[in-house]
Amino acid sequence: MPPEEIAAQVPDGMNPDVRLHQRGRAELEFLAAQRAALDPLRARVKARLEASPEVAAWADALDPRIGDLREAADRALDGSAEQAVIGAALRWGRRSLTPRAAAAFQAQRAELEEFAQAPDPAAILDRGQEVVPRYWKYEFHGTTGGWDGHEHMGFVHHELVYRYLLVPAYGDIFRQRAQVAAAAPRTGYTAVCDLGCGTGQYTLKLAERFPDARVTGVDLSLTALRYAQRRAADRGLTWELVRAPAEQTGLPAGSQDLVTSFILLHEIPPHTIRKVFAEAFRLLKPGGDLVFSDVAPYHERTPYQAWLDDWDAENGNEPWWRTTATADLVEMAEAAGFTEVRQQALGPGNYPWVTLARRPAEEKEST
Repeated sequence: MPPEEIAAQVPDGMNPDVRLHQRGRAELEFLAAQRAALDPLRARVKARLEASPEVAAWADALDPRIGDLREAADRALDGSAEQAVIGAALRWGRRSLTPRAAAAFQAQRAELEEFAQAPDPAAILDRGQEVVPRYWKYEFHGTTGGWDGHEHMGFVHHELVYRYLLVPAYGDIFRQRAQVAAAAPRTGYTAVCDLGCGTGQYTLKLAERFPDARVTGVDLSLTALRYAQRRAADRGLTWELVRAPAEQTGLPAGSQDLVTSFILLHEIPPHTIRKVFAEAFRLLKPGGDLVFSDVAPYHERTPYQAWLDDWDAENGNEPWWRTTATADLVEMAEAAGFTEVRQQALGPGNYPWVTLARRPAEEKEST
């Protein structure tokens, strides 16, 4: 197949030169097919929930609590074999995914490692193990061993897990990142900081949107940062990459004019979210902007969507999704000192959901 045809079949943001052998590809495609095969069962569950007056009434409640919705849904789904099958299949798939992707990499290590190597790993600033928070030890998304459980986990997750499972399941996830980058209220930023940058999926969209800006990526995963460095270098870009928690970056105060993140907040506990807002305020120059994108609040979703978000989070190793989806991020931003705080939806189902704010250009001196 000609290179241009191969590139056309590769999702945006993926390396077209990365190709798995038949066995590794088949195992990952099986997991994607197994997930897709659940769609008819999901449709029956959705129809059953949407037919429930009790579930439908949740959206009109004065205080719509997610626990009340879950209880109403449990009653509506009592005896549902479909939901039991969905739960068992998804939990098995999550346990199998990372080991299968890592095994596919290992089977072709000699040819794939050249694509995974960071060009200058010593240039990544590592704040040290002492700043790593306790919440980082949790296996987010059921990623076996955590985000640094494999020396090339950044490559394995981005080029294999995303390509063969997440993109087929969720569509053009990179377009969503471009939408969030475009939501920033200005275009002339000179210093942009991406908190929780991972392998640089969103960072790349920021670099494309603001080509003259100095771009800094902060994450707790060294393997993700190494692959982010490689992805940037492959495009002729240089990013300042820092291994540190988003709430304690160690970067100079007032060094950024845009601080942003894409789906970071639901991966951290609520008291840490407050610290992230405070750190973003510290990092920004007076007049600088904040753009945080994350999961949509439950009250901005339909009853079925809110139920599915919460159920999937519970069954998919997402311990802080609920607290983020029920948190008052506007209050948190204002408590950190931000003004002009507002929120908006950028896509169907109110996702991505974006919180925007500004550090005041003129600030009152404390007395």
